[in-house]
Amino acid sequence: MVILLSNRKNKNEKEIIEILTKYGAKHISDRFIGEGKDEFTILSIYKISELKINKGVVVFLDDTPRFNDQKIPLGLIGICEENNLTALENLKKNKIAAVCCGIGSKNSITLSSIGSDSLFTCLQRSLQNCNGEIIEQAEFKIKLTKSYLPFSVMASTAILLLKGITPCEF
Repeated sequence: MVILLSNRKNKNEKEIIEILTKYGAKHISDRFIGEGKDEFTILSIYKISELKINKGVVVFLDDTPRFNDQKIPLGLIGICEENNLTALENLKKNKIAAVCCGIGSKNSITLSSIGSDSLFTCLQRSLQNCNGEIIEQAEFKIKLTKSYLPFSVMASTAILLLKGITPCEF
């Protein structure tokens, strides 16, 4: 399961959902239920909610105090932008491993070699995916079918890798 913590008008949320549904994800929110190939489920949450799951990914899409007190169960892996202090504080408080996305060398996922029809995402350090397997450092060439925000690309790459899927086209 992938949980997106967001406000309703977040462009990254829409782009991540678009990218992940191409990889077989189904999307559920309080206003929408979409079918997919049942590879995995994306759940959009817009307010603090009780999460009773023990494996999956939680993505902070906004630097908003709305999710300051969101409890995140152990066993989940967090994803956020490098400058999302609210998310980083929450993940630390809940003792959740963080995958940071950004342009700095300390981030887990970065972008490089950006072109008009492709780019490379780089996994800067080894990660353990949701199945307990180790993903080694690597670069992934992503063919672009349209223009996406940088965080949408990096977060989607991280989510797919954590779900055991190698990204190749967005």
